[in-house]
Amino acid sequence: MASILLTWITFGLCVITFVRLFTYQRKGARFRRDVSIMATIVMMACLTTCVEIVTGQFVVQPAAWPMIVIHGVLAIGLLKTRGNLAPVLRGS
Repeated sequence: MASILLTWITFGLCVITFVRLFTYQRKGARFRRDVSIMATIVMMACLTTCVEIVTGQFVVQPAAWPMIVIHGVLAIGLLKTRGNLAPVLRGS
């Protein structure tokens, strides 16, 4: 039961992260290729995780709750910065 709940929480966090990064608009922010590549990698990882959850290939075990906390912090950081990954990585 706990693993099903944790799996769907992970799914929700992946969707939030993917959508926020996908809909990011620079609006005058400086283009940084390294951050852009990192955002693309994070989006690919989130999309892959969502597909694997929906197909039943990925189930989060209860011992993996720290992963969900880290993903939640990332999702909240992206929501606060309107999808700008640079401040989340920089920590400011």
